[in-house]
Amino acid sequence: MLKTRSTAAVRPSRTVALTLTAMASLISQAYAQQATPAPADSMQTVQVTGYRTSLISSAKDKREATGFQDSINAEDFGKFPDKNIAESLSRVPGVQVARDVTGEGMTIQIRGLGSSFTKILLNNSSVAVASSGPIDGQNSNREVDLDLLPTDLFTKLTVSKSPTASMLEGGAAGIVNLRSARPFDKEGQYVAVNVTGTRTKIAGKTGGRGSVIASRTFGDTFGILGGVALSRQEARTTGFETVGWTNPNLTAAQRAGTRNPTGGGNWTIPATVPANAGNGLVPGTVIDQAFLLAHNPGLTIDQIDNAIVPRLGRTMDYFGTKDKVSAVVSAEYRPTESLHFYLDTMYSKKDDDMQRIAYNWAVRNNAAIPLNMTVDRNDCSNGCVVTGGTFANTLHFIEYGPRRDKVDLLGINPGMEWKITPRLKLDAQANYNRSRFSHEAPTVMPITPVNGGDTVTYKNEGGIPSIVSNLDLNNPSTYVWGGGRVNIQNELRETRTKGLHTDLTWGDKSFNIRTGVAYDDINRRIRAQENSAAWQAAVCGNNPSVFLQGPNGAPPCDGASTPGASAAALYPGFGTGYTAGRTDTLTYGGSLIPASALASYIIPGPYGKPVIDWARFRKDSKYDYYNATAPDAGSSSTGASAGYIGEKSTGFYVETNGEAEPAGYKLRYNAGVRYVRTEQQVGSYNGVSDPRNATLTLNGSKYPNINQWVYQESSYHNTLPSATAALDLRKDVVLRAAASRSMTRVDPNALRPGINFSSVSADVGTVGNASLKPYISDNIDLGLDWYTGREGYVSLTAFQKRINGFTVNENITQPFTSLAAYGVTYDNLAPNQKDAINARGGPNVATVVLTRPRNAEGELRIRGLELGWVQPLDKWIPWRGFGFNETLTLINQRASGEGSKGFIALGVPKKTNNFGIYYENHGYMARLSHTYSQGSQVANANQNGITNAALFGDDYKQLDFSSSVELDQVFDREGWPTLSFDIVNLNNATRRSYFQFPNATMSQYSPGRTYSLGLRMKF
Repeated sequence: MLKTRSTAAVRPSRTVALTLTAMASLISQAYAQQATPAPADSMQTVQVTGYRTSLISSAKDKREATGFQDSINAEDFGKFPDKNIAESLSRVPGVQVARDVTGEGMTIQIRGLGSSFTKILLNNSSVAVASSGPIDGQNSNREVDLDLLPTDLFTKLTVSKSPTASMLEGGAAGIVNLRSARPFDKEGQYVAVNVTGTRTKIAGKTGGRGSVIASRTFGDTFGILGGVALSRQEARTTGFETVGWTNPNLTAAQRAGTRNPTGGGNWTIPATVPANAGNGLVPGTVIDQAFLLAHNPGLTIDQIDNAIVPRLGRTMDYFGTKDKVSAVVSAEYRPTESLHFYLDTMYSKKDDDMQRIAYNWAVRNNAAIPLNMTVDRNDCSNGCVVTGGTFANTLHFIEYGPRRDKVDLLGINPGMEWKITPRLKLDAQANYNRSRFSHEAPTVMPITPVNGGDTVTYKNEGGIPSIVSNLDLNNPSTYVWGGGRVNIQNELRETRTKGLHTDLTWGDKSFNIRTGVAYDDINRRIRAQENSAAWQAAVCGNNPSVFLQGPNGAPPCDGASTPGASAAALYPGFGTGYTAGRTDTLTYGGSLIPASALASYIIPGPYGKPVIDWARFRKDSKYDYYNATAPDAGSSSTGASAGYIGEKSTGFYVETNGEAEPAGYKLRYNAGVRYVRTEQQVGSYNGVSDPRNATLTLNGSKYPNINQWVYQESSYHNTLPSATAALDLRKDVVLRAAASRSMTRVDPNALRPGINFSSVSADVGTVGNASLKPYISDNIDLGLDWYTGREGYVSLTAFQKRINGFTVNENITQPFTSLAAYGVTYDNLAPNQKDAINARGGPNVATVVLTRPRNAEGELRIRGLELGWVQPLDKWIPWRGFGFNETLTLINQRASGEGSKGFIALGVPKKTNNFGIYYENHGYMARLSHTYSQGSQVANANQNGITNAALFGDDYKQLDFSSSVELDQVFDREGWPTLSFDIVNLNNATRRSYFQFPNATMSQYSPGRTYSLGLRMKF
């Protein structure tokens, strides 16, 4: 957040001034050219097809729109100018793409607000996709992953940044409408076929995609279209990750006085040197402050205490196949000139069969001993970064996990348009879509032995740190079960939407009044499944027939317990907390995969590092049984919480549209108001087992002892006015202005009514707030466009958003009896929790302090400038067919009021820039495009408990190349195909984020280049 006007803050103003000057110069040139027209014989013919045709259609739509609108058009069926919907939308000013680690665009955000603030429509109707976002993502808000939808089956994408009363509410940032192909888009009989082979260099394997679209119209009355698109992507991404960075948690003997003044402390240095620490260290030697200073010469105790290392530094390999299949069927029926019926249907399915392998240096919860450390600065009072050193007595583990993600989407949209009289028109549309998602993510984690002589030589020069062990980490015999574990954690989602929208318009183009009603019913349920403890007990915990989970998690994975061992021997936490007074004896039948056999399951992987022989491990560990019997849980491996959200919204609107000619200037206008009432039901799964129950496995020390869905209901209403005007200053210059109010409903996670106790005494906990109100944005837009001919235009837009509704956390003290509304009663508490309640006067007297979110008294202001410039160069250079397109977005945000630091919209670059140069003529097309996003803050401070540690993303630049040869034009042979050749990520870009300091890499992903060779035919 900007506090003062710095040099950085001045730069956007200079950019605006330069842009305005350049624009004024161009317009003055246009006047001069109009005054002195070029001779007719100087004009040369340029055949406009393909990509340029798409640009011409987009410029025409923009010019004719009343509001601030941009569109991307396909020249022909199956001939969209980009291979990914998200990539296409990135060419619109103010639109930013969020990418998966494979480099593929997935979601978009508009004008500095996250993807959940953008309303995505499929054929002008609400759509919800049940997927969870990128790898191990937990998108549980209102995001729509666009990678499920192939561009080949769409003909137009429209981005509306100034809403009108007739548009569906829910997008405070903007509304995007995805229009699939219809038969009357191209009359007659038509077939288009695309076949493309793809190869990702880093994966070293070949995939492909293809599509067929066929349509036929029968006169002017009936038409039908069908299309199918299939793809198989052989994907691979390599990279580095760390679940945060950390400093050591020094004891009083290791540092007198205040320890860890910067926070953190996820790593404990042992009090004495353990056996087999190596590096010349003598077992039993006391590790106190004098020891640390002597073995880290040149450092102060502040530097040792506050310097950070990767908490779980790991190299990562993610590879496998991504399969997609999509189909559309569309029909249109026009019995008369005034009556039009249509039906749009779409089915899309994605199946990602991937493997995710990480090779971890375990610093968190470890007992590593630092030797000869170096740091990057003398003053570490606010933290610093370890640049080198040796770490004795450390650990490594393999984290192997097959990932199977499946998602599908079914959409059905019937509608009609009826021109009842020349001045009265009725539009009606219904919609239904359903989406399902499953995420299966088992993990197997063998580890190096505790006190096994594992020493790391560490070096950090600002990129990916070098972490080198003295052990052979590629040798299967290096790993053991002791301290390792296995996990079964799944996630299931389903979303459904249905709605009915009707609009009645009276009048004509010069003046009309439009009114309508909209009803939408949207619901989404997330279920989580967890069976890790049962599987772990069977795999490597000597397979007890009865087991309990202690406070530290699942039974130990060491295979060393003997039959008849007591519960206290197997579970370090047994007999404390919720198990106080228990004396059960457990029996064992041997591990399914004993420690002696573990090495045989670790095999060489396809890219030179060890992996788990999953087919064999799956069978021998009885994974399918434990996976099929996994009970419901509170959260999944993605981190998404189990929950339900159901929203029924009823909207009414009235608006007027028209044209006028004040003082001889043509004016188009729109003004109206929308009223919407929302009825909301939210649910939470309080899925926690009785700790005395030997078949369920969640940690009873943190939660109430209940297994049920709890629901709460609420309702609210909003009035959303809007007004837009477009004034033609000249035939080719348009001035636009808009003022509007828009809204986005709250993140469902913040609404969940579930309670989590963070104390065994049931006196402190967290809860959602079903009464949270939506985000409200008051918007102002002002823009000037100059249309230079054909596809060319220059567009400059300034905008401001003032957003209310952001949340802060508050602590509320409630009587314990009030928790019955969330399904928590005295009878379903664990015994130790009941004792704690009784000690505070009993359930009718005891109180509980709950932390919950609430709407804050504050505001986030986002101001920005958007420049769009598409310019053919035929008038300026002798080689006809060249042109360029440029989009530039500058954003500044400032928060005020209560909790203002938490208001800053995260992941919003202050500057984004997309530049492309193209050539298209005589059947040849080539395009080079460059995308740039300035680095920005992506997560708030207090990461890993370090007070000042926020997360940031680096600048990102990607260069793409696409080309085609239309053989029918080149050789003048009708019916010949078109060849295409594309390279995605030509510059081999990587995505990187860092933790507090630029030289503390948080993650870095390298998806590599992808080459495509395609053939397109039409009949």
